[in-house]
Amino acid sequence: MPKMPYTPKEMMTIAAARTIIFMQHEKRKFVPKVDYLTSPGWLSGGDARLQAGLCEGGPHLVITNMAIMGFDPTDHRMFLKAIYPGVRVSDVTQNTGFEIDVSRVESTPPPSEKELRILRHICYPQKLILG
Repeated sequence: MPKMPYTPKEMMTIAAARTIIFMQHEKRKFVPKVDYLTSPGWLSGGDARLQAGLCEGGPHLVITNMAIMGFDPTDHRMFLKAIYPGVRVSDVTQNTGFEIDVSRVESTPPPSEKELRILRHICYPQKLILG
């Protein structure tokens, strides 16, 4: 078998330099602490990724069916960046299993019919998140 140029840990480190995560927004998925870590994000915040031997970078955004979360550039704590039309901040906080900073939240404009058609039929035909 040919030798891989990188170990699995190095491959994961390279791949996770700046990620955007797509998922359903459910309290059982946004938990205060995970039982098992498959892909390290910001770990405990600050420079924890570098201390763990991982590359700079990490999660950039989490996009759900309710909102967009970002990460503070200093402490890397998740914050509520934007909510979609028809979604209230309380809808997001009730479906998040930990306290989240909502002081920076903005509303996103609704997508146009053309944008929805492209998303639903060309970019994302599986429709796991988009209805």
